[in-house]
Amino acid sequence: MTDKNIRKPKQQRSIEKRNQIKQTALQLFSAKGYHKTTSNEIAKEADLAIGTFYSYFADKKNLYEELVLDMYKKILEDLPEISITDSPTPYDFVRSYIQAVLESHNYMPAFQHEVSVVAEQYEEFYQLEKNFRSRITAKLMSILLEHPALLRVTDYKLAGVMVQTCIEAFIHETSFHANSFDSTHVINNLADMICQYLFKPEYL
Repeated sequence: MTDKNIRKPKQQRSIEKRNQIKQTALQLFSAKGYHKTTSNEIAKEADLAIGTFYSYFADKKNLYEELVLDMYKKILEDLPEISITDSPTPYDFVRSYIQAVLESHNYMPAFQHEVSVVAEQYEEFYQLEKNFRSRITAKLMSILLEHPALLRVTDYKLAGVMVQTCIEAFIHETSFHANSFDSTHVINNLADMICQYLFKPEYL
């Protein structure tokens, strides 16, 4: 089905049907995974005809991409504004930032986990995740670059990628997999490690 055949809902009933499809798909993707969920199953669980599904979405992939983008938009909007100026020390800033990223993983955690898995399997889905990470990284580095005198790193772009990747890796390990780590202990040690990398010794 081409994009020209996709209905853009304007009436409330149509909007509700489209949202019903999205909510049902979100539940199925979270519970069963992207691969094990079919368009027919989504339509059936939403109590709609398969033709209705295809009038709103080109295919399962198109629907999944929209859900992923919705999730990323929500996470970015909900990230609190944290600044070095308002933090007692650089360590407190980094710790607060890690805590904020950790809390963002409490939003639809099962779906976030599935998204991270699928992103490793398909280049196009990886690009969605990469674009999101780039926006998060840019936000972090814009905060740090307001205080360049504090920084020991000189390659700011690389530093941003390394810090964000490190934080995401630790959080995925503690949030998506069973473990015995104490979250407070993890955050404190991770913040200390990142501070040692980012900031000059006299500011620690």
